[in-house]
Amino acid sequence: MSPFLFLISLSALNMGLLNSIKKFDAPAFSPVMLNLGIICTLIISHIFFSLDIFLLSYAVLFGALLQYGFQLPFIFKNNLNYFFTFTNVINERTTNIIKVIVPQVFGLAIYNLNILINTQFASFMEKGSVTYLYLAERLIEFPLGIFAVSIATTSLPDFTNLYLNKKFKEFATLINDRIKFLLFLSTPCAVAFMFLGTTICSILYSRGEFTDADAALTAKALFAYSIGLVFVAGVRVVTQAFYAIKDTKTPVWLAGSNLIINCVLCYFFGFFLNLGFVGLALASSISALVLFVLLTIKLRRHFHEIDIMNIVQYFIIILAISILSILLSSWVVEFVKVTYFDFGSSISFISIVFLSVFAYIGLAKLAGLKELGMIFK
Repeated sequence: MSPFLFLISLSALNMGLLNSIKKFDAPAFSPVMLNLGIICTLIISHIFFSLDIFLLSYAVLFGALLQYGFQLPFIFKNNLNYFFTFTNVINERTTNIIKVIVPQVFGLAIYNLNILINTQFASFMEKGSVTYLYLAERLIEFPLGIFAVSIATTSLPDFTNLYLNKKFKEFATLINDRIKFLLFLSTPCAVAFMFLGTTICSILYSRGEFTDADAALTAKALFAYSIGLVFVAGVRVVTQAFYAIKDTKTPVWLAGSNLIINCVLCYFFGFFLNLGFVGLALASSISALVLFVLLTIKLRRHFHEIDIMNIVQYFIIILAISILSILLSSWVVEFVKVTYFDFGSSISFISIVFLSVFAYIGLAKLAGLKELGMIFK
């Protein structure tokens, strides 16, 4: 699998090149080719050959090759061709890139250290704690991957262009708009996880050795993680703004400080207050809130037009609409079940989700929220 690192690095380079000219479709879809390559190789191997661990590694390598190959026509079409050379490798441009990248590398290391620390704390707790936290975190990553990463990725070229053209007021306005749009999309997900967490975990995980009791415990971790979901998402967008102004040190320093805060909170909630693995998830949420606030305050020193109070007011409105949508939809489904006929938990859950979406859109339209129209842009 060693060549995988080379291929996936080239794919990441292609993504960066295409994103820089606002071509987001191909980079976003290319990981699908990686998954398809793995799945198809395993299916063919299962049918025609004996399936072993070596074929799995070859499947990953083939998937990486497909992902890279899928991007190449778009690279050529947009005249983003590149070539390899070992002459004049260290020059002014590569030096500038290294200066920007090094702090980001430490930032990524801090993020992974945070996960490692939480896992280590959980390993000293009741049996299953590591699993409950892992499964809850996987669910949290779903809206983060769809909304936070997408908005952050598409925002970076716009942030960079505005900053280079010295349009600082427009830069601040764009930050306000993107944070509010992110809140508009992520807050309903957080509220849904809080109110429907047990049902979600039961439907997804309750089978085999994983019991309903395990699902309930996973839902508790999910509830605690959900408190910080919007702030984790917010950090992704605000960090991109720092990258756009070539200030990669501030996010790293604040993330490093946040690592210490997370450790202290993990011990305080997990052991001192005896909240167990739920305390660890709560510590992550609170540390994410602290990091988001600190990053926003620091960024506001560069761009005074960032309206923090307006963002807070907007968040309160969105939170109220989200809660009202979930409660109203749950009441309607429960009324139908009691009055007319009872249907399974899966159908009830799907019905609540669909009704909640329609209720949320309706209430957002009544409130005159412009972010509703941004979904289709």
